[in-house]
Amino acid sequence: MSKSNKIKIILAALIAALLIAAGIFYFAEIKDRIAQPEENTTEQAAEEATEEAGEVKEAEPSDVLFFASDYQSMEGWNAPSDTLRGILGAVTTDGKEITNVIYCGDYSNDAKFHDYQISPDDAINEIREIVASECGGVNQDSMVFEQGNHDKLTDAITESGLHEYDNYLVYVLNTEYDFPWKQGRDTEFRDRVISASEEMENCFDELIEVGETRPVFIAGHVPLHFTARTSSRHDTGDNMYAKYIFDVVNDAADSLDIIYVHGHNHSKGWDCYMGGSSAFKEAGDTILIPDAGDNTVNTDDFTVETLKFTYMNAGYTGYYMNCGGAEVSNGTADQYAAADDTLTGTLCEILPDKIVITRYSEEGMHPLSWDGEGNPYKDNIDEGLIDSEYYSVRRESPVEIIRRRAGEAETQ
Repeated sequence: MSKSNKIKIILAALIAALLIAAGIFYFAEIKDRIAQPEENTTEQAAEEATEEAGEVKEAEPSDVLFFASDYQSMEGWNAPSDTLRGILGAVTTDGKEITNVIYCGDYSNDAKFHDYQISPDDAINEIREIVASECGGVNQDSMVFEQGNHDKLTDAITESGLHEYDNYLVYVLNTEYDFPWKQGRDTEFRDRVISASEEMENCFDELIEVGETRPVFIAGHVPLHFTARTSSRHDTGDNMYAKYIFDVVNDAADSLDIIYVHGHNHSKGWDCYMGGSSAFKEAGDTILIPDAGDNTVNTDDFTVETLKFTYMNAGYTGYYMNCGGAEVSNGTADQYAAADDTLTGTLCEILPDKIVITRYSEEGMHPLSWDGEGNPYKDNIDEGLIDSEYYSVRRESPVEIIRRRAGEAETQ
């Protein structure tokens, strides 16, 4: 055998030996992996399967805000404390953990005292105690209590203007000096509303200038929309100068994510056409805004506006009636059933790309808005004033509001 052939045989033998050794090592490794699987293999497989299916794991909300209003007692209704506990219990049962509570005014009830004459302190302390027992994740110092038309402006009431939190902003529009009720009763009220709207505009302009991306929640006791309470069929011109506030908010909503939350209209059926105790509208919906013109007492005129922001009532936690106290006393209240009269609160979950809004009663999730109807109070007080084409439609909970500024927020 030649020398070159011997070398070839030796090299072939070495290569074969190396291949056998590699095979033994490979199968030993596989055996070890089968005997001792890597940690999180099951979780990783599940995640991979989810990604392959095109599903994305839902982000957790950074904050869960609870809104409510009008913590007032009324004969024939449960104590507000029991109602609030029941609503918060329904939220908890649904697996939601509230991080802050915002109350939109009116903490006590007295038919003889309307104009900022009742101290809200005892009722606010009671609300705080209930929240502490039912919602352990709420920092008591962060809670917001806006002034209603019954409430004295005590230290328990949150200061007017902007309040900043890590992931959202709250603008408090207190009632007495910012956006009063009975606006047709005092010639100074127009100036008051104009002044409040200018302060709000300056604040929002600054937020827009710095590129603010956090959502802005406006806590306002008095609503912006037109009702018979604004008109000559009532005697107060209740919110006849709302257009000054509305224009500022609607303009700012081109650049800011804004949600306006109100209370106040929980008796005498003023909001029947809006759905009664459950009223909700979002950007793109139409809303009736009072047009005072040169009137100084009340107005029967309104403009039909297109919303650029979210608008809703907070949810009444004391009572809701489509009549007045006289009808309750004489036993005829049942004759005034219309729209929704459920007591509720409203949850806003803040996520990176959206805000999820859900209304809750003691029974659980409740529609955000109800079908509108005519107001039966005082022989159908708004008949011929508000046409049925403007009646609200039922909208189920939850509703997702897409955050238009969310993409910018992620890059800053």
